[in-house]
Amino acid sequence: MRIGILTFSLHGGGAERMVSRLANAFVRKGIEVDILLLYDTEGKAYYLEDAVRVVDVCDKSQNLLKKRSVQIKKLRRYLRVNEPDVILSFIYTTLPFPVIAERGLKHKIKIIGTQRTNPKVLKKIYNLMVMPFLRRTDGFIFQTKGAQECYPVWLQKNSIIIPNIAPAVETLPQDKRLKNSICTVGRFSKSKDYETLFKAMKMVIDELPDACLYVYGEGEKKEEYISCLKEMGISDSVIFAGFSKNVVEDIKKYEVFLFSSKAEGMPNSLAEAMAAGLACVATDCEFGPSDLIHDGENGYLVPVSGFKEMAEKAIRLLKDDELRSVISEEASKISEYYSEEKITDRFLTYITGICEG
Repeated sequence: MRIGILTFSLHGGGAERMVSRLANAFVRKGIEVDILLLYDTEGKAYYLEDAVRVVDVCDKSQNLLKKRSVQIKKLRRYLRVNEPDVILSFIYTTLPFPVIAERGLKHKIKIIGTQRTNPKVLKKIYNLMVMPFLRRTDGFIFQTKGAQECYPVWLQKNSIIIPNIAPAVETLPQDKRLKNSICTVGRFSKSKDYETLFKAMKMVIDELPDACLYVYGEGEKKEEYISCLKEMGISDSVIFAGFSKNVVEDIKKYEVFLFSSKAEGMPNSLAEAMAAGLACVATDCEFGPSDLIHDGENGYLVPVSGFKEMAEKAIRLLKDDELRSVISEEASKISEYYSEEKITDRFLTYITGICEG
């Protein structure tokens, strides 16, 4: 079987991490995999097996019509020459490209769409653009039931829910971790709501002056955040650690993970923090955190923008070693529930069923 995975780029991000993990897992099972890049072939944030082939279907033209035309022609040429069994359109807005490119080809190619973001915060123009192409798909993959229920019943019936991979991690014992350490991971954007996290951190530091926050991520709002932290008087207690290619290994030395998003598709960073055995406090946003966290058992859920509740839970976890140890152990079990083997098999079972149907 040959699978083509269509995405924008291989830069850092949740979708890119999942593409890399899936592609690697597929080739280790003897599947031929091509990653088709629509927008940028420069840079590769995550490890790829040598057997994974990266294919350029980009165009750098500033003229949008010309750009789209060249992208579709390149994709059509790839489909005609390589004859993949299926195209997995990994980013929702890439779906029109394979549907258009495949038309009229002698070799029938199955097209499976996916939704990796929260449909409720997707710009209306994108939904209008993609919606006509949804009926041309042979299948569709959602990450959560909440996202699935945002779409018409006919698409729900033609789809499946498959969560992200939670990597296997060798966790550290609590006494080997940095004392009173907190971390977070995510791009610096409005939807991640770092303002709430920083307010919570201010309350934590007022109670535990030696507490420190380590922030993994990059983005245009970094300077704004630095100024904000100075005004709050906690800039010395917040370390910007930058982007990490292997963030799971980097964060396992901390005690607590805070997650403050207003909206998500299915948060990779939260799943990774749980897999690394961190005691997590997350906003109960749509969608994903409540699929991962059973409140009070393997982590805590707090209201969106609830910085007081977030701070209270973080302080409790930092002060109570026994509670933190129990939450940490339960959180790490997510690597069993969403293991690479289980998630990959679910993808392949679904894809194979569509190809043989």
